[in-house]
Amino acid sequence: MHYNRKEFLKKSAVLSAGLAMGNSLLASPPKAKQYGMQLYTVRNDVTKNLASTLSYVSKAGYTQIELYGFDGKSFFGKTPKQFKAMFDENKLTAPSGHYYLPSVLYNGDVDLWKNTIEAAVMMGNKYMVIPWLDDQHRGAEDFKKLIDTINKLAVLTKDAGMKLAYHNHDFEFGKAEDGKTFYEHLLNGTGKNLVEFEMDLYWVVYAGHNPVDWFKKYPGRFTMWHVKDMTTNKEGKKESTQVGDGTIDFTTIYANKKLSGLKYGFMEQEAYTMPQEECIKRSIAYMKKKGWGN
Repeated sequence: MHYNRKEFLKKSAVLSAGLAMGNSLLASPPKAKQYGMQLYTVRNDVTKNLASTLSYVSKAGYTQIELYGFDGKSFFGKTPKQFKAMFDENKLTAPSGHYYLPSVLYNGDVDLWKNTIEAAVMMGNKYMVIPWLDDQHRGAEDFKKLIDTINKLAVLTKDAGMKLAYHNHDFEFGKAEDGKTFYEHLLNGTGKNLVEFEMDLYWVVYAGHNPVDWFKKYPGRFTMWHVKDMTTNKEGKKESTQVGDGTIDFTTIYANKKLSGLKYGFMEQEAYTMPQEECIKRSIAYMKKKGWGN
């Protein structure tokens, strides 16, 4: 059979178009962005009515929730199994959880941590986060002891299929006798493959630091963020506000998310001038506008 050049080029173009269409049909559609929130943001409503609060959080568009409130046995009076059922009902996941247990942090209660690991596994956590240190446990010797404890807990956490992380406030930026900040000591003293860090962007800025400078110094260590904006209240004091209504330069910070190693960002707010439900709606609307999802 004989084809002239014109017919050959025509048929080739049709074939190429068909192959391209076939490949596009086979290709997976892009994943929709997920939006995360630290549950502590709506703590007042959580204590009033847990079920209705989880419902409005889900309806607002948040799908990834970072937990708080585990007391060693339950979340707000709910067993981990009951709490997980409430999350499933509202199509919420919990990739991370804050677990503040003084007897674990200050006394090395490994058995309680193992019990907590079981709760975290039930909730589907990928990260267990140390969120806070009491005022009386923030000295140089306390941090040395804490680093040792963190490394031990991190091994147990890894064995359970999760990662341990540390969440900062501003006090970690105080300096030890060697001139280094306690934050540096935590980063230098913990195993890079065992311990990750959840950077609270608000508290870093509050302490007078630039988050991007820390990304450059410790690339890949800050796999989670608390996305919390800053304003000045009527008394002239700094406090948190809805994302987009404050002064933190999230655009520059998000431009460096790969350097940070970011996997999850959780919106958080701690001070309010309107109902908490309205606050979280305003924040997610701004984050969606900017494309700041996970």
